[in-house]
Amino acid sequence: MAKEGILIQRYEGGVNNKDSQKDLPDGFLAEAKNVDVSEIGRIQSLGSFAALGSLDAKSSSDNISGTFQPGHGLFSFRTDERISSGIAAGDFLAYTNPEGQVLLGNTSAAFAQIDGADLGSATDVKPVYYYANGGLRVADGDLSNDSEAVSILHLKRDVSEAPSYSGSDIDGYFKTQALLDAPADADLQLETDITDANGPKDPNAAATVLNAPTSSTKIRIGLASKAAESGEVDGLLAEGRYIIGVSYVYVDNQESFINESLGSIDVSDGHVIVIAASILDDAFTGNLLFAQGFRVYLKNYNDLDDDFRLVLDVNLEQGSRTSLGDDFDPLQAETGGANHMHTHDPKGGGENRAYLIQNLSAASYSEINGFELEEHAISFYNSAFGYKTATVANQRAFVANVKYKDADGETKLMGDRIQYSPVRRYDTFPQSYNIDIGTNDGDEIVKIIEFQDRLFVYKKRKLFIIDISSPNPGEYKLVGEFDNRGVSNPGAVVKSDLGIVWANENGLFGFFEGIAKLSRQINDKNGTDGWADIVDADNVQLGFIPLKNQILIVANANSASSKGYIYDITTQSFVNVDTSSVIFNNEITNMVRFGNDLCLVEQTGLAKKFDTTAVSQTIDIQTKEYDFAQPSVDKRLMKVYITHKAGDNLTLEAAYDGGSFSNKFTSNSLSNSATMTQSTFTVSTIEDCKSMQFKIAGTAEADFVLEDISVVYRRKGLR
Repeated sequence: MAKEGILIQRYEGGVNNKDSQKDLPDGFLAEAKNVDVSEIGRIQSLGSFAALGSLDAKSSSDNISGTFQPGHGLFSFRTDERISSGIAAGDFLAYTNPEGQVLLGNTSAAFAQIDGADLGSATDVKPVYYYANGGLRVADGDLSNDSEAVSILHLKRDVSEAPSYSGSDIDGYFKTQALLDAPADADLQLETDITDANGPKDPNAAATVLNAPTSSTKIRIGLASKAAESGEVDGLLAEGRYIIGVSYVYVDNQESFINESLGSIDVSDGHVIVIAASILDDAFTGNLLFAQGFRVYLKNYNDLDDDFRLVLDVNLEQGSRTSLGDDFDPLQAETGGANHMHTHDPKGGGENRAYLIQNLSAASYSEINGFELEEHAISFYNSAFGYKTATVANQRAFVANVKYKDADGETKLMGDRIQYSPVRRYDTFPQSYNIDIGTNDGDEIVKIIEFQDRLFVYKKRKLFIIDISSPNPGEYKLVGEFDNRGVSNPGAVVKSDLGIVWANENGLFGFFEGIAKLSRQINDKNGTDGWADIVDADNVQLGFIPLKNQILIVANANSASSKGYIYDITTQSFVNVDTSSVIFNNEITNMVRFGNDLCLVEQTGLAKKFDTTAVSQTIDIQTKEYDFAQPSVDKRLMKVYITHKAGDNLTLEAAYDGGSFSNKFTSNSLSNSATMTQSTFTVSTIEDCKSMQFKIAGTAEADFVLEDISVVYRRKGLR
């Protein structure tokens, strides 16, 4: 019979090893290893991991390879503020080594430990990060360790305008591990007899200075009750005893618990309150560099339902006021005795006037902060506390799988629990601000991540989706619960520009407009090339390649010879990749997006990025098995034409009737032409077969391109 031909020029479906090789739809390949099929009508070489500048985490820390934690350690963030005097704002990688040292760096600045940031003495730290409002928070996800969370926050301050802070002017990032500590007893002094020697008893009289705190303290509170004088309105406070409370206010207006060590004052019927404060210069140092100021409260001792009510709000840089709705009155500097700053009510004229208060403010501690003082805990800055996963969404921080106080005040491991912060207070976690998901189900939360006002909560076996669009957490609602869609490690989930993608032992899944299984064309049965044979659910790592809109799946971060896949979101195609040239051939951290690059740190400490520029690759391309819709008819392969360029070191082989590939041609090497050309392959020995399949393999050059394959064959007639 006459010669016939077919043209193979669609490859964008990628590899399909699930369906019969004879029945693959057009565009699919039986094998596609270390090649890029994202462009319709072309197969090209892939990129690979390359050095990210000279970033080397090991050169900046003592121990990496000995206790390297595969799948953990790396995070990226962008700041508008400089890190320090020599490190400008921009994109940064954060790497926490197994010793707990937190390092920051980028292509312009080597990895460095910022302000000695360290989680503690453990040697197997698995860091958990979140970044919000210019601050990086790091905790140890291994809750069996005695580690303590650390925050690295930006501070910019002119000490000449706020002498209560110690040291010189600052502009950079600094670490703290005690952000919400309440005032210590030793920080505070009380002066109840505000005589002319100690300060203004009568706000309308000539004022003198409230004495400075002693050198061992930081703040002196002048507080007294007195009868209203001629021309003054009587006080409206209920007669009785009032407990004095003082709190610190930290960055982002986050307030500590109240210290009640100053005791109380007695208020007679019709009396008013006189209050002032002096603050010792250079008193606020260490973790208190993160304190914006302090607040003074009074609470009616005889009224069980009363709350602490604000009487004085002091910001060390802006001044003082008695109501949060008022402007700050500037503090005044004093040099009598120890240098100190003094509050001042300008309404009375003169200097260092005390504030006169006729009634307690309606602003209570609980109304200001959104939680009660009876909370058992409000922060994770405690080595007894911790969490395994974290994210930021809708101006709140969420942490999950926690070691924290429960409703009875007991510290417990709670694998089903999510704690969340008040709005824009990213370090404050009142114990009562919690959600329990799938309680007592024998499972635990592995990863939480946000997408489009929904919180995706991954346990090992299930995925839960919570609608968090409401500003009121009481209106959060569970909108989805999906079996067999959980993950076994936090690195198995990644956010792309279009949605969330994750992997487990059952396949690759995505949420774009809904949940879909993406790995439908990959064999999910156990076997030589089954998904579960390649992917180690406990160690699989996913990364998003933004320049290509692709997902890199490294099957096992704990292996120097891992296999994996690249999934193209646009074409919905898979290709196989391995450590011969695409996947880095060492144990690796998790992968993160850094600017427009996908990055990791490998076991030796070097930072790597996935460079999408094609490089030489060891490739394997196998077509479907063609029977030309006549499986019972004998055919004879005659010639093959391949349009390509840069085919150095590549060969063409064929297989008949599902057999092994071998050289069937007089010459089977592709042309090394640097421009597009057509190589012709003539069959050396004519053979009868029912089906035929083709393979191009070898070491492809970086500029290799395959456009089409033409097959010429002859059918034998029926007799």
